[in-house]
Amino acid sequence: MIEVIEEIETMKKHTLLLIAFLTLIGVGQGFAQFRDFEDDNSDNNSNNNRRTAQRYRLIDHLRFGGDFGLGFTSGNFTVQFNPQVGYYFNQYITAGIIATYEYYKYSSSYNSISSSVYGGGIYADSHPLDFLVVHAEAQAICYDNYWSNYNDPDKKVDIPILIGGGYHRQITDRASFNFMLLWNLNATKGLENNTSFSNPIIRANITF
Repeated sequence: MIEVIEEIETMKKHTLLLIAFLTLIGVGQGFAQFRDFEDDNSDNNSNNNRRTAQRYRLIDHLRFGGDFGLGFTSGNFTVQFNPQVGYYFNQYITAGIIATYEYYKYSSSYNSISSSVYGGGIYADSHPLDFLVVHAEAQAICYDNYWSNYNDPDKKVDIPILIGGGYHRQITDRASFNFMLLWNLNATKGLENNTSFSNPIIRANITF
């Protein structure tokens, strides 16, 4: 019972950290919008005419992408997809939803285990510098906890909270590449054997 209470308290702390992190991103967005406003005012006539001529289109603000991974080790095979859809607020902030699907298979001379992990959640990217991305996400992940109880048929739910960042490269006006190092604040003992959300997490993705 004490261990359960400690886990709940730890999750609360990490959730508060994520909220604080996202708040900082929001502050950065506000500052970025203010900076854009200042830049716009430096050339009122041309910029105002340009904004008037342009019509808002949702598709212009949506960004699609994600990452794909394969893993091969002795007796292990893993394939993972992380599709995402985000809303491009401006050149500094993108936020949206992310999903996860992972299939893994473990084989040994004693037994063979295969299962699927799936879930989804929200994410936010900030670009304080042209070459830098700061990333935060929270997902609800459903998995089979074979490693703690092989005979347990019920699915388990974990809530990984990932923060980190890395290198950002804008390829075209829409397409960009990110290479990130992330850390799971809610890393659960046993889950690291079932999913790739064990620390550290290396992720490379492309959005367009």
